Amino acid sequence: MAEQVQQKLIARANELINSKKDYIGEGINEGMDGYVVLSLIDEKNGYPVSSAVTLSKADGINWLSFIGDEESNKAKRIAKCNKACVCFASNEYNITLVGRIEKITDLEGKKQHWQEVFTKHYGGPENPEYCIWKFNTETYNIFFADKYNLDDDVEVRGTLKETEKKTAPNFEPILIYSNGQCAKAIELYKKAFGAEVTALHRYSEEDPKTVQYSEGEKDFIFNAQMKIGEQTILLCDDTTNNTKIGNHLQMVLEFDTDDGVKAAYNILAEGATDLLPPHDAGYSSCVAGLTDVYGIPWQLMVWHGY
Repeated sequence: MAEQVQQKLIARANELINSKKDYIGEGINEGMDGYVVLSLIDEKNGYPVSSAVTLSKADGINWLSFIGDEESNKAKRIAKCNKACVCFASNEYNITLVGRIEKITDLEGKKQHWQEVFTKHYGGPENPEYCIWKFNTETYNIFFADKYNLDDDVEVRGTLKETEKKTAPNFEPILIYSNGQCAKAIELYKKAFGAEVTALHRYSEEDPKTVQYSEGEKDFIFNAQMKIGEQTILLCDDTTNNTKIGNHLQMVLEFDTDDGVKAAYNILAEGATDLLPPHDAGYSSCVAGLTDVYGIPWQLMVWHGY
C-alpha cells in the first residue's frame, strides 16, 4: 500500500510540474504560474540564496529547465557550486527536489528550450548571453493535502539518482596551447571530428584577483570543454609561456573534496617537479599541480561544473 501511495504522489507531482512548463500567461501575470523557487549557494558567503525563476521545460520530477543569463548572479553561483534545490509550493502541496544543474549553451539545445516570451529579453536563441540551466533531480520530498483523495495528508521521500561520494576522482585530459591558439584548435577539431563544444570561458570572464592575464590575453581561452564521441576533453590557452610544442597534454583529476586533492598531491609530490601546492584559486576551492617523478604533468582540483 505504501508503494502505491508513493507512486500516486509522484504521478500527481509529475502532472502538476508538467502543467507549469511552457507557461506564458497574459498581462501582469505573464509567466507567474510557471514560477519555481530555486535555491543556490552564494559564491561569496556560502549561504543559500533563493529566487523565483520561470520554468521552461520539464519531465515531471525527473528534470526541469529554466532560462539563464550568462552574466547573472545565478550563473556565478552555479559556476562555483552546481548543487541546487527547487520547490513548488502552495497551501495544498509542497514538492521539493534536490539535485545538480548543468548548463546548456549549444544552439540546438537552446532552441529546444526556447519560448517566444523570452524574445523581449534576449531577441532569439542565438543570443550568446542566453543559456539554459537544466536541473537534474537526485532526491525528492512530495507532500499533498487530503483534498487529493489520498485519505490523509501524505508525504513521501525518495531517491532518483545515487548521491554518495565517488570512490575515485573523475579523469579528464586537458590540451594546453601557446600563443592563444586554443580557439583555432577548437574550430579545427569541430571540422575534423564533429566535436561538440559544451562550455567555453575566456580570461576576460574570470576574476582578475584570482586569474592573472595581460590586456593582449583577455580573449584567450581560460577553460573550454569539448566532447568527441563520448570522451570529454578540456582545452585552454597558456599565459605562463611555459608550454612547449609537443608537451601540450596534462592529466586532470576532479575530486569531491579539498582533502582528496591534498592527499593525492602529498603522495605524488615525492620526487616531483613544477610543484604548485594546494590552494584556493577562486574558481576552485582547492587546486594543485605538479609533474610527477615519471615526467607526467598532473592538475588536481575540486570542480563543481561550469
